[in-house]
Amino acid sequence: MCGIFALTRHPDASQMAFLGLFALQHRGQESAGLATLREGIINIHRGAGLVSDVFPPEILGKLKGEAALGHVRYSTAGGEAAANIQPLAARVNGVRVALAHNGNLVNAPELREDLERRGAIFQGTADTEIILHLLAQAPGADLGAKLKHVSGLLEGAFTLVLLTPSHMYACVDSLGYRPLSLGRFISEADSNGSSWAVSSETCAFDLVGAKFERDLMPGEMIEIQLSDGALKSSYLPDSGSSANEQSRRCVFEQIYFARPDSNLWGQSTFLFRERLGAELAQQAPANADLVIPIPDSGVPMAMGYARASGIPYAVGLIRNHYVGRTFIEPTQNIRNFRLRLKLNPLRHVIEGKRLVVVDDSIVRGTTSRRIVELLREAGASEVHMRIGSPPVKFPCFYGIDTPKRRELLAQQMNLEQMRENLHVDSLAYLATETLHGMALPAHKSAQGNSGFCDSCFSGKYSDSFAQRRLGEEPAQIEKSGRNGVMS
Repeated sequence: MCGIFALTRHPDASQMAFLGLFALQHRGQESAGLATLREGIINIHRGAGLVSDVFPPEILGKLKGEAALGHVRYSTAGGEAAANIQPLAARVNGVRVALAHNGNLVNAPELREDLERRGAIFQGTADTEIILHLLAQAPGADLGAKLKHVSGLLEGAFTLVLLTPSHMYACVDSLGYRPLSLGRFISEADSNGSSWAVSSETCAFDLVGAKFERDLMPGEMIEIQLSDGALKSSYLPDSGSSANEQSRRCVFEQIYFARPDSNLWGQSTFLFRERLGAELAQQAPANADLVIPIPDSGVPMAMGYARASGIPYAVGLIRNHYVGRTFIEPTQNIRNFRLRLKLNPLRHVIEGKRLVVVDDSIVRGTTSRRIVELLREAGASEVHMRIGSPPVKFPCFYGIDTPKRRELLAQQMNLEQMRENLHVDSLAYLATETLHGMALPAHKSAQGNSGFCDSCFSGKYSDSFAQRRLGEEPAQIEKSGRNGVMS
């Protein structure tokens, strides 16, 4: 996952973009970058680390401009090399541009190989640089036409924002895997509302004072003219106004990645997660004294479970918010080290209690197992784990860091083996049908498709490239002992 925030025609564009990226920090903590446009010149600053570290006041003060494009990153493809930090800047047919990308291109290896065969020289290894090379070679009268052409060559998930000296372009792939929202600033000096913003999540609009207008549709491209703020919408090749019928919006965005105060694709993320918890209580009841969440994404689900079950809700784990997400750290050793820094059990709350522990998902299982150990050490008499999503059995090739089947607990074990491996008294997941049933009616197709992508649960992918990637990796790893311990 990554986060994109951009805006046009604002006197404090760099400051607003900084704040927007700050609101999206949960989407990527490895690096941050900001490109600004001032008097037709694009300046850029990028660096490893958190937004506040990359942009101290003395740096931010040098990035003044009337338009800005920012990005926070965590790597699913390409690694952490400095050359991969976005936005990427280049000259395309003599015009300096800046490009930011969220998602993952499943045909990136094929595209890169073809470009290198034709003489392209790459500085980094990220998918985004491939898009820049394709733009430089694409036909079209302007960069908007070139971007449309290039989008037709890309397979997989992408939201793209392109800043040029005269325009800002934003587009979403034809299946709409990743969210991108449109907002605007309205002031007395600009009453026509032509100062625009785009963001990966709406929570950034709340912070900077922009008004949410709408989500970009699957396959939509918007073109904003920087001189007067005129906005034009069109659709990418093989898309159309009916693209919503075939959408594959990533349901994991609603389950885990998005901030709970965001609205994704017309739905409150907080209320969506709360409903998941309530449904889970109906499907998998438990005899317990307390319902506690694994913070933070498990909090709304636990609240919903407690409300529907009648079991009191309590805070049993305190999170240190100055430690980053364990899931998006790049190495398992760091995940293990950070967990105790991140979570601390409240012994006086949980000692001697039967607990229902609610979380959004189990991916590798290592974090969940360690949390159960912490709760047992603090005196919990029983631990019943309830998961507000179906089992994650397959890798995501569209931008989530679960690249190998052999890393996924639910791929290697059945439910009873997982229960024993996690050392819990009972374990239950939400039914896949329930998840699809919670999609908004407007997102459902005439055939009843929910519009959600559930590849990580079902193994059903929308393209041949992902299917081939799945076939290239082993599905199983060796297991030993009745607990199914990975060896």
